[in-house]
Amino acid sequence: MLNIQLRLKEKIWHTSEIYTLKFEKPKDLDFKPGQFINLAVEVNGKQEKRAYSISSSPTEELLMFTIKREDYPEEPEKRAKSVSTGLSKLEPGDQIEAKGPFGVFVLEENPNLVFIAGGTGITPFRCMSKYLLDKKINANITLFYSARAEKDFLFYEEFNKLKNENLKFIPTATRDENFKGNKGRIDENLLNNNIKNFNENTYYICGPKLFVESVEKILLKYNIEKKKIKVDKWG
Repeated sequence: MLNIQLRLKEKIWHTSEIYTLKFEKPKDLDFKPGQFINLAVEVNGKQEKRAYSISSSPTEELLMFTIKREDYPEEPEKRAKSVSTGLSKLEPGDQIEAKGPFGVFVLEENPNLVFIAGGTGITPFRCMSKYLLDKKINANITLFYSARAEKDFLFYEEFNKLKNENLKFIPTATRDENFKGNKGRIDENLLNNNIKNFNENTYYICGPKLFVESVEKILLKYNIEKKKIKVDKWG
């Protein structure tokens, strides 16, 4: 765990709400795929901090975070203190304080991995997938990804390019009738149609609390050992 200074190299807006910050990576920062870092930013004259999963792989040159800006339109006081809003105002060259890495939602040795993401819960799986493929680690990855519409999928083109015999990418849109792929939530039917041997995999689920709990409930119906289900949830 380190107290570190991060200098912003690049900012990319994916949608009107979601953006990626790319920082110069400190040479002494060592993290595991799936971990998070506390980012601090000044909001209304006060230092505020929040934890964000790292979306870049340890194999990459820059340190990357993909963040949803929470504007809280009905709660102006909460909006004023929003770390995600403060971070969204950073420009290349700006520096912030950070602390980490933290977290136990990390890769474990298993040749069969199932990643299940809801919304911005895709960020640690971008990190994990890139790491496994860059390191040429022998693992079969099945990635389920749920978002409202095609425009809301993060890293959509990248995952489609990364698809190969080791990475199966299964996106599903919950509110986009024009989406050409799967439609609806990640449910038992979608999982059953794409997972061959439920008990041979280690499962990682990341996203909003209700999303994670609903998927975990489905998996437990298949008598999967609790230790084989890793979760990261919020809200």
